[in-house]
Amino acid sequence: MHRLQALTPLALAGLSLCAQAQSQDAAQVLPPVKVQGQREDYKAPDTATGNRTATPNLQSPQSVQVVPRAVIEDQNALQLADALRNVSGVQFDFGFNGSAMPLTILRGFPSVSMTAMGAMSGGSTYYIDGSKVAGVPVNMANVQSVEVVKGPASVLYGRAEPGGLVNVVSKPIGTVPALSVEQTVGQYGLSRTALEASGALNDERSLRGRVSASYYRADSIRDFVKDKLGAFSAALAWQPSAQTTVTATLDYSDQRYRTDYGVPAVGNRPADLPWSRQFNDAPELSQAKTTSLRLELDHRLSADWQLKGKLLSLRSDTKEVDIAPYRVDLGAGTTPDASCPGTGNPICRYYFNVRPEGRYQLDQVNVDLIGKLEAGGLHHTVLLGVDAYSARKTGAMYFQQVSAVDINNPSLGHSAALNLSSPVPDIDDRNRWTSIYVQDQLTLGQGVFLTAALRHDRTSAIYAAPGTAPNRASFTTPRLGAVWQFAANQAVYAQYQDAVTTNNGRDTVTGAALPAERGRQFEVGHKIELFEGRLTSTVALYELTKRNRAGQVPIAEAPYYNILTVGKARSRGLEWDVSGQVTRSVSVITSYAYTDTRVLEDPSYQGKKLANVARHTGSVWARYALDSQWSTGAGVFAQGQREGDLGNTFQLPGYARVDAMLAYKFGWAGAKASLQLNVDNVFDKKYFTASHPWAQDWIKLGSPRAARATLRLDI
Repeated sequence: MHRLQALTPLALAGLSLCAQAQSQDAAQVLPPVKVQGQREDYKAPDTATGNRTATPNLQSPQSVQVVPRAVIEDQNALQLADALRNVSGVQFDFGFNGSAMPLTILRGFPSVSMTAMGAMSGGSTYYIDGSKVAGVPVNMANVQSVEVVKGPASVLYGRAEPGGLVNVVSKPIGTVPALSVEQTVGQYGLSRTALEASGALNDERSLRGRVSASYYRADSIRDFVKDKLGAFSAALAWQPSAQTTVTATLDYSDQRYRTDYGVPAVGNRPADLPWSRQFNDAPELSQAKTTSLRLELDHRLSADWQLKGKLLSLRSDTKEVDIAPYRVDLGAGTTPDASCPGTGNPICRYYFNVRPEGRYQLDQVNVDLIGKLEAGGLHHTVLLGVDAYSARKTGAMYFQQVSAVDINNPSLGHSAALNLSSPVPDIDDRNRWTSIYVQDQLTLGQGVFLTAALRHDRTSAIYAAPGTAPNRASFTTPRLGAVWQFAANQAVYAQYQDAVTTNNGRDTVTGAALPAERGRQFEVGHKIELFEGRLTSTVALYELTKRNRAGQVPIAEAPYYNILTVGKARSRGLEWDVSGQVTRSVSVITSYAYTDTRVLEDPSYQGKKLANVARHTGSVWARYALDSQWSTGAGVFAQGQREGDLGNTFQLPGYARVDAMLAYKFGWAGAKASLQLNVDNVFDKKYFTASHPWAQDWIKLGSPRAARATLRLDI
């Protein structure tokens, strides 16, 4: 943390001096502004996330998929998971902290380590506008698009799981005055109100602002489950010259929820219980109040060189008071007793290492220098970057057992509140890194492009008793890629990339620091753009291996298991994504993934499949514009059978869910208006979305058929 605090003012001071020096002689002519309509087609917008540079999709040696705003609006995606289901290779683990924090699985591996030591709650990890966050709710009312970078990305983004990363892109600050109001209402107490205003604040348009506010609430067919999310965002962009833009963004959210812990497995299948039944009846809602401040500088040093800087400071006050069901009686610390025999019925329940007064702190700073030059007869796009990251969770933790229940005839709704008189021993939960990276993208001619990148990290991380020395390590990781654009509209590519992930665990018996989990991927693919670029297709074949997987090994004495790096797992597969506009009237976004996973080395789970990963998954969604006012759409989202836990002791059955929508645009009192009806799970299919790899008792159900209507006014 001290290193980060020292680096932050130095980095910002350097950026400011550079900006001032260049802007003194800069002409006060602002660049032209592209004004976009309310709704575009499904063609993915340009993205620089995969390479941290503005690289055309056909010249990038990696699969990067984007869910644009048009798809989010047509599907009325109110949760991040709703948008991500359109992308191949994305599946889901059991997620804590309400529906606004999904825990994603990319190419077979969760976005947060489920094997190394760490708190289960607050672990959902993704990026917001290129900055890594964890345990932060996503406000979909403020989302412009969702990007998925497939495969390892830690060479450019730091320590991360090898399956890839999800980046949530916030709505931009406009220059043309705009005001919009949106109201969604639906079954099961669903309501979302969203307001936003954006535009220039002076005649020269050098000062622009945007404010938005939203409130989402939903009950559920599931007993006791609630989700509430209030959010506010204010952004101010200052453009003193054509070369320089400084942006400040303040975000605040207040989330209240009661986690749906689903149902237990009985035998090798989820228990056959009423759709409404779940066993978390905590007398209070859990809560997370999060405030973040982002500062960004984009400064063009010359026609060929650009400097980008970003600072993020985030603070979250958390209140975790969920009651978790678990089939094993842990009260005696030895074996199950008659009240909880370990079969799933009756089932014990716990305040499981909850933090009723928690604090999450995150600070991150990043500086990139991007330039184009000619050297050795070749054209180079060079990226030089440094970043520093620090995150910490604090707050007393509690572990308490509450009453067990019969899953077929439970008596719920009167559980005792958490007793704050006896916290468990403190845990020091923190990590930080400082890094430098370099990347060179070479144009060789004849449609051949090469990418080479290298990153060096110095890390410090710990999840252990206070006073335990943190695990300190250094890593150097490479990235190599090649593209042959053999036609104007298509290319083939190949890539090799390493990844570094969690290294905060310790041997439970000896206390020795465990080596970091590592990843390695080989990938080849084909990209094509059809209909003058309006429709894009990416096919990728890959093999991804994660080694040094931490695992639990049984021992004879308390705590009766030891954490060791004993594992190795592999995921290999094929992914195909297509999105864009087929005709003036028809837009589509489709995906298919074949994912084959296997545990290669592990004393307990060797030969098993990874949990929550179906071999076959797919989706297809299409919108048809009947005329300039009416449009309709429908889609199918399907998953095959998946293993429910690490031991493959039970399975989640496959399913296919059908959604549909109908929309009408019209004028109203001088404003542009639209009215939209969405119906999810049209055929009321009962299905299961995910489970937790460590437990047989947290199997989440999907939602039943539900209709909702949305009215939007753009003034």
